[in-house]
Amino acid sequence: MQDYRITYDQSTDDYVVLVSGLNQLSYTVTGLSAGSTYKYKVESRNSYGYSPYSSVVAILCAARP
Repeated sequence: MQDYRITYDQSTDDYVVLVSGLNQLSYTVTGLSAGSTYKYKVESRNSYGYSPYSSVVAILCAARP
């Protein structure tokens, strides 16, 4: 494995690349809006190219109480 690419969608069914060339196993997304749901999917890349996408994960961004 060389790196990862994270793609996301903000409930518009239009996925865009959030970050590519990521070579760590975690990533913190900033600038999210409370009450919005974000969908993420990940690909890994090796010398043969990118893998199929992971399963989509939907996350609701909540505000602190």
